[in-house]
Order: sequence, then structure tokens, then C-alpha cells
Amino acid sequence: MQTREFERHLGSFVRLLKKERTYLIKDDGENLISLLSEKENFVKILEEYHGDVSEKARGLITKIKVQQEENLLLTQQAMSYQNMLMTTIKKNLGNSAGTYSKSAQVKGEIRTNLIDEEV
Repeated sequence: MQTREFERHLGSFVRLLKKERTYLIKDDGENLISLLSEKENFVKILEEYHGDVSEKARGLITKIKVQQEENLLLTQQAMSYQNMLMTTIKKNLGNSAGTYSKSAQVKGEIRTNLIDEEV
């Protein structure tokens, strides 16, 4: 593989990572999954290249590293949000003990629902 072809592949990989970033921001899981096979194709290309690394290629590699780190942070942020949301849901769905009112009626806590219900 020639240096120019390698640089072209690196540029394509940068664009793919930017597309991944957009999907992460939009929380678009279906399109993220479809990108996995495209990313796997680049692994083989990167492993097989044994030529000289030009300054342009070094710049692209730096862009790839920075974009990968940003995508990782976005992924960690999304996972943290999901964990916090699930913890909150678990707390709200726990069995709450009712209390007695002055009129001897059992009063339960007001429950938080995630789904809007029409009455």
C-alpha cells in the first residue's frame, strides 16, 4: 500500500469517527451499531501498512486519537446518565410503606411515573 493510499484511509477513518461522534450525541444506537463493521475494516488496513509515516499521516493519526478520546468521553457520559436514570427509577419503584391519616385511611406516597398517562 502506498503512502497516499494510507493517508486516504486515515482521512476516511477520521470522517467515520466524526460520524460516530454525531451518533453518540444524538443517542442513535442503531447507526452506532452499523458503524462497528466499518471500523473493523480499518483495523486490517492499519495493521497491514508497513511503509513510511508522512507528516500528513502523523497529523491524521493525531486527529484520530483526539476524536477517539472525545467519543470515549461521550460514551462514558451516556453510560453514567443511564446508570443514574436507572438508579433513580429503582428508588422510585421500591415498595413504599403507607401511612395512616387522621381519618384512618392509608395514604401512600405520590409515585413518579416515566410514562404520561391520559386520564
